[in-house]
Amino acid sequence: MKIRTINTAGIAEPVVCRYVRVVIVLILLAACYAGSSRALDLGADFNHDETNFPLEFNHALAACESCHLQGIFVGTPRRCVDCHSNSGRIKASAPSSRHIRVIGDCDFCHKADSWTSVARVDHSAVIGSCFSCHNGVISTGKHPGHVASNNICDDCHTTFNWKFYHVNVDNNCVFCHNGTIAEGKNPTHILSTTICEDCHRTSTWSVQRVDHNSVIGTCFSCHNGVIAEGKGPLHVASSDECALCHSVTGWIPAFP
Repeated sequence: MKIRTINTAGIAEPVVCRYVRVVIVLILLAACYAGSSRALDLGADFNHDETNFPLEFNHALAACESCHLQGIFVGTPRRCVDCHSNSGRIKASAPSSRHIRVIGDCDFCHKADSWTSVARVDHSAVIGSCFSCHNGVISTGKHPGHVASNNICDDCHTTFNWKFYHVNVDNNCVFCHNGTIAEGKNPTHILSTTICEDCHRTSTWSVQRVDHNSVIGTCFSCHNGVIAEGKGPLHVASSDECALCHSVTGWIPAFP
């Protein structure tokens, strides 16, 4: 049999050899593809729960090839942000342009069973100031009755308690505690000045001590047995002028 040859740069190569090499390359490519897509062929018999990424909720409805691109399984991302972004090779739903600034780990705030509704916000994952979210547009902001203040929310609030945080307040309580902005003196409160901190503390609203210099009126207006301790059953017969015998520095002893 006579074999035709093709001269390339002076080197003769049998045509048959070229065909053989092409066939070998095709066989190798087919073997690689078959090995990479073998799990697809398993179909319903493949139990994804046996992997480190069990399919739940919407993930269970996704087509295999939407995550395993071109039938390649090794190196498939596991973190939410690796798929749910505009830069990843897997094109899953990405945060909108109005999404608050965060460090990137979606599961700080989102759950797999409900991607759109946020059950909670882990503020340790949020970047930026409180007001960048709590501005009344993105999230709850200052209500119309809020005290006049700047927009540095964490001067008064904390991420674990939205109520007023008194750590930086030690005077002028009445500016807020006036009965309009915040709870003030109730109708049965003793006659006193408006210097709340003389008797109250920011750690607890209940009275820890009474600074009598802030009390207006006579001793008996409080020490009448109703508002505060008054004369006991064994008290000597006397008028209601407590100060004639007692002093604010010491109820006992009495000095007639």
